[in-house]
Amino acid sequence: MVLIKTILVTALSLFSTNIDAQLVEKKYSSFATDQKNLLRHLGSGPYVESISFGISTDTPYQCTIDQAHLYMRHGERFPQKSVGKTLNTFFNKLKNASKNMTEIIGPLSFIKDYTFFGDPNWYEQETWTGPYAGIGDIFEFGNILRQRYDHLVNTSKTLPIFTGGQKRVFDSAHEFAQGFTFNQYDQNYTMVVLPENQDSGVNSLANTNSCPNFDNSYEGPLVNMSLSYRKSEADRLNALSPGFNITEDDISDIMTYCGFEMNVRGESKFCDAVTQDTIVGFGYERDLYYFYSNGPGYNMSWVSGSAYANATATLLKDNNTEENLYFSFTHDTDITRLLTFLGLIDLDEELPVDHVEFYKFYSATEVVPIGARFITERMNCYNATTNEDDTFIRILINEQVIPIPDCSSGPGFSCPIDYFLSFIDSNILDFPTLCNMNSSTPQYVSFYWDWKSGKYPTDYTSI
Repeated sequence: MVLIKTILVTALSLFSTNIDAQLVEKKYSSFATDQKNLLRHLGSGPYVESISFGISTDTPYQCTIDQAHLYMRHGERFPQKSVGKTLNTFFNKLKNASKNMTEIIGPLSFIKDYTFFGDPNWYEQETWTGPYAGIGDIFEFGNILRQRYDHLVNTSKTLPIFTGGQKRVFDSAHEFAQGFTFNQYDQNYTMVVLPENQDSGVNSLANTNSCPNFDNSYEGPLVNMSLSYRKSEADRLNALSPGFNITEDDISDIMTYCGFEMNVRGESKFCDAVTQDTIVGFGYERDLYYFYSNGPGYNMSWVSGSAYANATATLLKDNNTEENLYFSFTHDTDITRLLTFLGLIDLDEELPVDHVEFYKFYSATEVVPIGARFITERMNCYNATTNEDDTFIRILINEQVIPIPDCSSGPGFSCPIDYFLSFIDSNILDFPTLCNMNSSTPQYVSFYWDWKSGKYPTDYTSI
């Protein structure tokens, strides 16, 4: 009996200890809570940070940042007019079908009392409601970069903000500027608006408009795409929510609706209606689009990207430039082509179009979600061996440090500037010739240097 009591007391003691251990908060979580994050697969949905390599974004010990370049996509927005019209037609299809049903069941049963999220008057504009409001996110990011680069700010000078000519891009650039300068509390800024047209030539943040040889409709292997996830999801929804006659094309509309409604309302029952398999499949389809239309799968991507890379390299070489902060706002496709040229989007083999390839190191949403931000930093770092400063380049994509391929020997896995500049110089492509560009239009990027000349619009309404 004594033995039994001893065993029981010991067991209770261990059980109590285990309970106490469960109540102690773990300093580092054992749970990978982000693996099924919807935002990592949407493309058109709210901003999400990249998955990182665990490298700190803090400035490395004994280093100072003396120049920084931002290429950024516009913030969360309503759909374009054409997409909004398509989504509205799809929504009305479901709504009309529900009116003829005596009972609505399954994943789509919510549609009876659901309202469309958009308004034709708001199409293409930044969103201003919900937790993912584009206007708020971009303003906040301006605040964040002000804290990061405050030591580079010269409040006695006007800060140029370079922006593409479309309204959603201009609005994002303007909100960023307001956030960075605290609504011009201690520094003035000016918008340098670069019209997105053929006459701008290479001197643009959307240079493919002046490149006749760039095919905006290029699909390559995409014409043979045969992913099965759409059919599987359509069959599932038709079985669980009969009467709506969901097609494979409808699955794409559901996922697109999901993303844009998240931008506006912060949630969407359309997102909840589909399986995780469908979310993953849709994300991969987005990967294919970017890869083959504006990434390594299309040879003209390098031509476009080289113009931006060359301009950035020229600024990085200049130790006497008047500016040390360059903020440029453009589109997802332009950023994708720049990253392609720099080798930051590269695969040994092309992506298959007949199944989801999981063993790859490329995701469009990791690279160019809405609000995507690509930063190049030039760092001077003290070398205790030589008692001199060495210069390095570090890249951040969506607020995570991404090492430059084959070049990460510097502090914080940065790259010696000589290697980085040599790579760019040795790979620069002849944009005007390869594009068959009109010789009467600007043949190189000059706006970073001549923005004070008054040749560029300073407001969207003047374009």
